[in-house]
Amino acid sequence: MEVAHGEGAGFLPADPRRDMAALRAACDQRIEHGRDHTAAAASAFRDALLSARSLAEQNVAHRVQQKKGSERKLASESISNATMTNEQLSSLVLDQRARRDEYANAISHQLEAIEALEANFDAAGKKNLDEAIMWYSKFLGFQVVAGEGVKFVFNKVDMQSPDNEYFFCIKVNKDEYSLIQCVPLLKDSEELVKDLNCTNDLFKFVRIMRSRFQAAASKGTP
Repeated sequence: MEVAHGEGAGFLPADPRRDMAALRAACDQRIEHGRDHTAAAASAFRDALLSARSLAEQNVAHRVQQKKGSERKLASESISNATMTNEQLSSLVLDQRARRDEYANAISHQLEAIEALEANFDAAGKKNLDEAIMWYSKFLGFQVVAGEGVKFVFNKVDMQSPDNEYFFCIKVNKDEYSLIQCVPLLKDSEELVKDLNCTNDLFKFVRIMRSRFQAAASKGTP
């Protein structure tokens, strides 16, 4: 604001104090305006910060809720799978037990049938054996005498001397045969005993021993 200086009509005298007051008022107005602007900006910043914090808290809470829900879902699925697996294993165990019982019953019936057949066979076999021994004793002079071992006695081997006796005695120890006496002594008797232990065919061994005695008698061995 300019003020004309000088004397005369139309000019006002200069007043420095009035000018300073006007400048101070203008400065105060600008300062107050700046303060209002700063306060408004600070308030807007605070509101934005609070809004951002609230949004962040909501996001965190949502994520925590989602995580808990996911964990509950996974736990529920794990429990469901474990329950299903347990039921399947229980069913499998029951099925295996049923199969085992079925097999056990089948084996039991088979064993009973085998025992019945063996009993019938033993009865028939004993009858046949008794008849065979009687026939051998009557026509071939064959006898079996029990003692330290089992003694097999033959007569009617030598047609020239039918009363002469030929015999051998065998012993069984731990399922193995051994020849403990042979009269007359036969050269290949040890080999025959080895064959007997391999085949376990006692009747074949007895027939071969008698044929060996016949061969010895034909050569004049007493």
